[in-house]
Amino acid sequence: MTKLSYLSLALAIVSASAFAPLSSSPVSRRAALSPPISRLYEDKKDATEAVFVPPTEEDSEASADDIPLEAAESLGRGAAKAKRGKRKSGTSASSSKAKNKSAATLAPEQVFYEGPPAITETIAPTISILTVVGIIPAAAAWARQAWVRYKITTRRIRVTSGIGGNEMAEIVYPDIVELRTAKRLFGDGDLVAFLRDGAKFEMRNIPNFDDTMDFILKQVDKEVADEYRARQGKVE
Repeated sequence: MTKLSYLSLALAIVSASAFAPLSSSPVSRRAALSPPISRLYEDKKDATEAVFVPPTEEDSEASADDIPLEAAESLGRGAAKAKRGKRKSGTSASSSKAKNKSAATLAPEQVFYEGPPAITETIAPTISILTVVGIIPAAAAWARQAWVRYKITTRRIRVTSGIGGNEMAEIVYPDIVELRTAKRLFGDGDLVAFLRDGAKFEMRNIPNFDDTMDFILKQVDKEVADEYRARQGKVE
């Protein structure tokens, strides 16, 4: 009986020592866990040091060579604005002409001359009545005095003609691209205006021709007026 009790006690001790942990103290457990934790902190330390690298002298010299802020903006939105400015400048001539046309439309219209052609156009045909050939030219000249009417204003030039004055032609000054004239005796003259669409507008025997042309040149585009004065040998 005693031998069996000793034997069972010995087996219990052996089994207990076989399945027991290496060390049950808190100090030994902390020591066992410390290596992986230390390695984790070392990894974080290395990552932090890799991000925050202090600048060197070479980096400071390279930053001194960087382009200014204005140049950088010109590569982006500044360049786009410059391109838009070029496109706008390309249409500045057409926009200025449109502004001049709208300004002429809004300004109150003033009449410079309204009436028939110069009476001097009837002198030569009337004298030619003494011959049989001169009857038709005289009749035509007096018919123009009766039915043709010129109206020159600050906005337009209008010519009414035809039998009974039932035909009307009218132009505005911005449509004129060229002017040509021919002076007659007694101070009157003829005018031919070339329009943008290629048409021609003619006026014959305009009374007070010099004053009328000065008024018309003030209404047309500056380029047209300068070209006419250069052709006539007048420089202002």
